[in-house]
Amino acid sequence: MPLAPILKRPPVLSLIPSSGVQLIDLGFVADRSSGVETNWGFYDKPGDAGPPIRVDLSDENAQTTYEVDLKKLVETFGNAWMPLPMLREEQGGDYFHGPTNWARVCLRKLPEPDDNGFDHRIIVAFDTELLPQRASEAYLAPSEADARRGAVFSICADEKALNWFVQENWVAGWCREAIRDMVTREESRRRRNAGPASDEQIAERLEGPKEDVARYKALIYLLADLDLLPKIRMIDRFTDPRPTPIDVDLVLDVGNSRTCGMLIETQPDEVGTDITQAVKVQLRDLSDPTQIYSDPFESRIEFNRASFGKDDISLTSGRATAFAWPTVARIGPEARRLAGYRRGSEGATGMSSPKRYLWDEDPRRDGWRFNNAAVHGEHAPAATGVAFTTLVNDAGQPLHKVPAHVPAHDEQRFPSFRALYARSNLLSFALTEIFLQTLVMMNSAAHRLRRRNADLPRRLRRIIMTMPTALPLAERQILRRQAEAARDLVYLCLGQATVEMDTESGAQTLKVAEGVHLPEIKIEWDEASATQAVYLYSQIAMAYSGDARAFFGRSRLPINRGAAGLDDEFRLATLDIGGGTTDLVVTSYAVQGKGANVTLFPTQMFREGMSLAGDDIAYQIIRDHVLQPIVKALDEAGLGERADYLAHTLFGGDRADMDVEDQLYRQQFAVHVAMPAALRLIGEYENWDLMSGVIDADGIRLGDLFGEDDRASQAVIAHVNEEARRHGADGFDLAGVTLPVHFRAIDLSVRSVVLEMLQAFAEIVYRARADILILSGRPSRMPAVNAVLAESMALPPHRIVPLHSFRVGSWYPFRDYAATISDPKTTAAVGAMLCLLGEGRLRNFNFRSDNLKPKSTARFFGKLDRDNRLRADDVYYSGLNLEDEDYELPEEPFEFRGPMTLGFRQFDADWWPGTRLYSLDYASPEIAEKLNPRTPLQVTLKRNQRRDNPEIVDAFTIDRIEDARGASIGKNQLRLRLQTIDNQDGYWLDTGILLNQ
Repeated sequence: MPLAPILKRPPVLSLIPSSGVQLIDLGFVADRSSGVETNWGFYDKPGDAGPPIRVDLSDENAQTTYEVDLKKLVETFGNAWMPLPMLREEQGGDYFHGPTNWARVCLRKLPEPDDNGFDHRIIVAFDTELLPQRASEAYLAPSEADARRGAVFSICADEKALNWFVQENWVAGWCREAIRDMVTREESRRRRNAGPASDEQIAERLEGPKEDVARYKALIYLLADLDLLPKIRMIDRFTDPRPTPIDVDLVLDVGNSRTCGMLIETQPDEVGTDITQAVKVQLRDLSDPTQIYSDPFESRIEFNRASFGKDDISLTSGRATAFAWPTVARIGPEARRLAGYRRGSEGATGMSSPKRYLWDEDPRRDGWRFNNAAVHGEHAPAATGVAFTTLVNDAGQPLHKVPAHVPAHDEQRFPSFRALYARSNLLSFALTEIFLQTLVMMNSAAHRLRRRNADLPRRLRRIIMTMPTALPLAERQILRRQAEAARDLVYLCLGQATVEMDTESGAQTLKVAEGVHLPEIKIEWDEASATQAVYLYSQIAMAYSGDARAFFGRSRLPINRGAAGLDDEFRLATLDIGGGTTDLVVTSYAVQGKGANVTLFPTQMFREGMSLAGDDIAYQIIRDHVLQPIVKALDEAGLGERADYLAHTLFGGDRADMDVEDQLYRQQFAVHVAMPAALRLIGEYENWDLMSGVIDADGIRLGDLFGEDDRASQAVIAHVNEEARRHGADGFDLAGVTLPVHFRAIDLSVRSVVLEMLQAFAEIVYRARADILILSGRPSRMPAVNAVLAESMALPPHRIVPLHSFRVGSWYPFRDYAATISDPKTTAAVGAMLCLLGEGRLRNFNFRSDNLKPKSTARFFGKLDRDNRLRADDVYYSGLNLEDEDYELPEEPFEFRGPMTLGFRQFDADWWPGTRLYSLDYASPEIAEKLNPRTPLQVTLKRNQRRDNPEIVDAFTIDRIEDARGASIGKNQLRLRLQTIDNQDGYWLDTGILLNQ
């Protein structure tokens, strides 16, 4: 697991006010040779009602003695957030009474020492919101006045001041609840009690009535003795002249499977931008704060309330919003781990990727629930009740984005309380968490101390997001809308923006606080085009020192040299294979200028995308190379022909007798067993050399893929084993199943998925007379991809460049030890950064990325068959030009006889794959029963254009409907809705259905 790096301790650590909850990471070794004290003694004097004090253990007058060692501290406070007395220092070495509720600490014992040899971690959290200090009120947090005068705060182990601190009712209550939690855990392990421990159980467990406070004081003494925590001061952002923040750009590539992000700072004294200083976006695991993730992370989302301790007790201190993490969803590896804690009966708690469901704007019928393993009972709480959910309605739409014409009493105007969030809106939920983590990270001490101008605050200037190359026009606009909503919601959650309403029109607008900059959202570059920028920058700026003509002349295809119209341009093709889509772009580059002082002008010649990619390959690998060995093992365990029946029972489609727990285990098997196994097989296959003569590798035992603490996988394995035993299998153990690694067989499985698609794209590359074809996306590492393209003879093999083995150089932020890209997923984000900086901010690379304007690829529209083919007889509209605002659909009706899928293709060829866009169906079962006898209905569509309202996407809508006799039917009797995947109920990673045919 990626542990957070240890803070390099400065004498005084500066924090940025209003930068969210900031965490710092410390570590130590607990052994006799380390010099760390591991034993403390406390006693109570008879009749003394005050808190315990530290004394010599040999004091014979002690009436009640508490002996606390490090083991007891970990036992009591391990993994728990506790208040930390970081009090303001006064002259003479004394401490002021406060601030009391702005710092917390978490002690964790590591399962094994980290790279520094530390076996314990200390995570300290600071709530950086400043509060006004009033004489009549408790001093709960640093104030603006503290920042102005440079007040210093430090951990208080002074006996007098610490005694005062622990006498605070809320601190004493917190200590008591920490003991209660400890006893509850012990009782739970003994299976004696499922609920919280009683006062009687606590009294039975403790040596005296004040041992809880004694243990807490020992924790504070430990932290003080370690001398790891620096003094703290808040940076003055209020005294004129105020410091100018450093601008930061966030570049984000959100994929269906994984997401990659990076940050670029612009220093105030820099001319241009040093691209080598770009850093990866880091995600802090909020439920295991020792972990930080910086590599491309899963796009999974899971509802979970982040907590930094006992919020109910903290409230009694007088500070209601202390350490309130405002968002409602976790993402990435944390979301995946949390998904493994589900029981099944709590309801829906998350999904594999909200980006897959941009089209689905319908509210759920049942609400989303928090994923909370500690909740007892059948249903977890609804995913509401945090700052974020007060800003959105039940459908997940931001309240300030509700159209002005919606009445004030309409439920769209009210904050969510049922959590019926539409799947499309969950993308804004995920982006809000990413944006918030980014804001916290870029102002964190750990980040700033590694940069110049460490004491200057950072502000987010721009958010640059890539988009799939062939994303339909309607979904492209939804993506922008969700990104803008996420940005607004972050600043509203942080109190750095407010909503103002026009009393006359009812329109609501966002107003940012003084000194706050609302970042611009830029969604202009597709992933394949951005990838081209990486290749061109490496070659032109790095290898050729800016001389683009020299590179183009050396790399041009021989048949293009001297050809009319081709001698002065360079044609570059990119095949980007992601998790959910595969995209091809062919771009022509012209050069203006002389020598190395030139500008590149790109013109996009062709682009196309297909919804067939890495996840489909993984699905086929699971069916062919994971499930088949499992079925074989079941057969050998005595099930015979019943093995296939059991596999379909466990991993097939829904059945009438299937309960929610069975559905959960099926989904958990897909995510936590089958997918990791498939990825391991693919990883072995990626390193296979077709010419080596090697055809096999050592088999992979399923149990070796999962650790004993992998709760989800172990639960699924136990469930499958029990079902096998119940059906008559003798001695079957899923963990003991070995997956054969037959490279030729895996190669055939991959080819069965991608062969036709790659051959179609190779034909385009050949006809476009591309000079070079570059391959990007993680699945491009698979040998079959390169082999099929080479076999197609679209280009000579040496002109096909897989980016994973391309030596990119030391400038690349995600490079490996050999200065190669290694993971091609990262190229889209880095390329988008180059597109941004290439507009005048990079040396030797002037790139007119503003010429890259994506256009709709819909030319032929009609009814798709089950193979996503648009046959000639099913074409309803041809020659579409949706980029033209004045273009209207022909007034030509088509027949509707029942539910149908509508989509488009780019070429006038039956064999060219189509792209799903809409589903057309009856508005309700009752309407279907009434209208079916009057079919075929004649349906006419029109463009839905609302130029006066940019919130309405360009889309098709029903213009009129007539029955078979020509009688008019209300347009609301049928429903035309966006739907770009073929299963409305969900993707296979969300349903777990692996055997549906």
